[in-house]
Amino acid sequence: MVTKINFLLFVSVVILLFLPLQVQSAEVEKGKATYVGSETCKSCHQKYYEGWNKTRHSRMEQQVIKEGPDKTVLGDFTVTNPNLTFTLNEVNMLVGSRFKQRYAKSIDGEYYLLPAQWSVQPKEWVQYKPKKDWWAAVGIYPEDWDKRPYSKLCRGCHSTGMDVKTGKPAEQNIACEACHGPGSLHVEQSGQGHIVNPVKLNRENAAMVCFRCHMSGRPPKGDFEKYAWAVGYKPGEDLKQYWVYDKPKGENSYELWAGGYAAKNRVQGNTFFQSKMYREGMNCFTCHDPHSSRHMTSLIKSGDTNSLCLLCHGENSHHAVYKASISEHTHHKADSAGSRCIECHASKTGTNAIKWDARDHTFKFISPVDTIKFGTPNACTNCHKDQTPEWAQKTVTDWLVK
Repeated sequence: MVTKINFLLFVSVVILLFLPLQVQSAEVEKGKATYVGSETCKSCHQKYYEGWNKTRHSRMEQQVIKEGPDKTVLGDFTVTNPNLTFTLNEVNMLVGSRFKQRYAKSIDGEYYLLPAQWSVQPKEWVQYKPKKDWWAAVGIYPEDWDKRPYSKLCRGCHSTGMDVKTGKPAEQNIACEACHGPGSLHVEQSGQGHIVNPVKLNRENAAMVCFRCHMSGRPPKGDFEKYAWAVGYKPGEDLKQYWVYDKPKGENSYELWAGGYAAKNRVQGNTFFQSKMYREGMNCFTCHDPHSSRHMTSLIKSGDTNSLCLLCHGENSHHAVYKASISEHTHHKADSAGSRCIECHASKTGTNAIKWDARDHTFKFISPVDTIKFGTPNACTNCHKDQTPEWAQKTVTDWLVK
């Protein structure tokens, strides 16, 4: 009897200890918390703010600055190109800067993306007229660029606290509260609770903070089924209530190759979700730091030098893939591109602005057999462009039998 009473007391104490956290979460979920903006966050979190402010998340949407040291316009509007059917004077906002830059025009309080984009790497204008996205393929929106509202198709991911009633965000760009949730209660309580720290969420809910915009899919049937982003989702919630994930279909699709590998950008979640690393507990921020721009794509260490991957897979590490030299694993010279981990285990398989500029996040070695069967790019012939997938498959097989 005494043992039973002690147990009940213990359970009661545990419930009381966790009750404040549950209340805080419920307050945010019920919408009592409102957005305060990254400048407010800066007053207490200056180091994180300054790091984030140098990342591309902080400048997804930019004002038009034509010239000078702070110039934001990447496209060359002086050239003659059949795809460039508008002038810079018609542009009211810029969208993107790494792979491509798109140009938005404001019409009656709503932004619309003009019908050409600047592809950054080849430095050329290409037509921007989506046809394969689900909302375009099934005819939800007309083909006319000025009939496709930016607020419904893109802005929920390119901004923070998008309000579907007003069609406007609480703040431009992917700012603090996009990942930590609205912060008014946190501020009112002098920084005590009432905020989401993704690191402290369970693995699945933590990943969903990133998956919200890096997981290809569509909304469930209902009031927001014509939106191309997860309307209503807040960090810490179950994204699956707001977003239906695209999954491999066993055949090539716009989003994924038949084997489940990335066929386009913004499917990092769809591919990472399939990976052994995800199953074993890793998360997006195991490798990425959203408050840092020190390395490409906000990696915590360089992917180009193998510093990132060899944290876990280097000599004498828990998951070591070689004993003395990385060449044992790669069959390439240690200082060559063939010994760069990301070239084989995060291969460029997806199209963003150009073929293949988006990396796969299954982290699998994609066999040349997939290229032969489905056309999936593989690491071998991505580098050895003068060779065939059949040559690559024979070479890899010969390595394995030695």
